Amino acid sequence: MTNTSSLIEYGKRIWSAFSQMLNVVFLLGHPNESISGRSYREPWPTAHKLINKMFWWQKDHCRSAYTNDLKWAQEYLAQDHEAGKDGPR
Repeated sequence: MTNTSSLIEYGKRIWSAFSQMLNVVFLLGHPNESISGRSYREPWPTAHKLINKMFWWQKDHCRSAYTNDLKWAQEYLAQDHEAGKDGPR
């Protein structure tokens, strides 16, 4: 990975963390869910449209964010399963 692409990926992670923090602090949401993903899941049509306009270069940013939130959760659960951690104790 080049330095530029590393910085871009780092910036994306920071932005994602910021969105998750705002979801928790102001919307009392789950800490591992972005506002974009939540606006797709809930659904919040006004927020969904507004956020998608902010990310005009993506076909459906909110749906993509929701899919990424799910993918991350599945990967996290798979790692726990592989480590022998099959749920709460």
